[in-house]
Amino acid sequence: MIIKQADSKTKDLEALEQLLQWPDLAQQTRQNIEQQIRLIRAGIKGEAESAYQLQFHFGNHPDWVIINDLRLQYQGKVAQIDHLLINRHLQIFVCESKRVAGSLIINELGEFSRMYKGKGQGMPSPLEQNQRHITLLSNLLQTNLIQLPSRFGWRLRPSMYSLILVSNDAYIRRPKISVPGLDEIIKNEQLKTKVHQLSKSVGIFNFIRTASCTSLQKFARQLVQLHQPVQYDWLGYFGLNHLASKFAHLAPEIQPQSQTENQSQTASHYFCIACHKNITASAAYYCWNHKNIFGGKAYCYQCQQKIKQQ
Repeated sequence: MIIKQADSKTKDLEALEQLLQWPDLAQQTRQNIEQQIRLIRAGIKGEAESAYQLQFHFGNHPDWVIINDLRLQYQGKVAQIDHLLINRHLQIFVCESKRVAGSLIINELGEFSRMYKGKGQGMPSPLEQNQRHITLLSNLLQTNLIQLPSRFGWRLRPSMYSLILVSNDAYIRRPKISVPGLDEIIKNEQLKTKVHQLSKSVGIFNFIRTASCTSLQKFARQLVQLHQPVQYDWLGYFGLNHLASKFAHLAPEIQPQSQTENQSQTASHYFCIACHKNITASAAYYCWNHKNIFGGKAYCYQCQQKIKQQ
């Protein structure tokens, strides 16, 4: 059963696309924004590929639940977990999706890099990244924020497994010597086989250590209730806060979420005059700054393109 789907990244992409249309952007800033757009789109594609495999093999199975795109905060730390797959034995598979265009290279020291169009680039270890996620989740489950399922008065103890899901079209170059943890790195198409290998029977106490379907779903929904979606302040991220001050009289909500979360009931909201879809402040700025094209009205990115083509 799918408990949570991935959050939409559409607004972030629209906001970044709008920033690219601002005049007088420094070349380096423009390149950084374009790189961020590529990263978001690659992440969406990678997570979608993994989510498809999870849904195909486990989405309709009553003994399994799936949580996609779960962001947890605890004791000042954050875990952005791509996917959680949990069964009635409370075996939790923490999955990190990696969309790799080209080759994923791992050397004898367990260091990661990627090769694309003949160029190599170092990258953080997804194994270490996922282990941090597991540590935060484990600590969180030991608190009273989550009520673990119980059976005959005994509270079930979760067991965690790390899986790094790599896109099917990537080439994985592994070291010749054995490196701890590399068996956790698999392609998306290997997910079902790997999960079944790791989720074998828990022994003669199988019945005692099995939560009911209802308890499993309740446990998963408790986790989802702790989800804290991030709202990016892209102007601040790219050092463009001077735009916010320049247009403060038009868009007070351009400030980071931490500055406006207590004003959510009174903050202004913007929508496309054509399709009435909510739009970002950056989209509104762009339209107002180009009155010769949009007549002083605000439009979403898609409607802007239609008007430009007229």
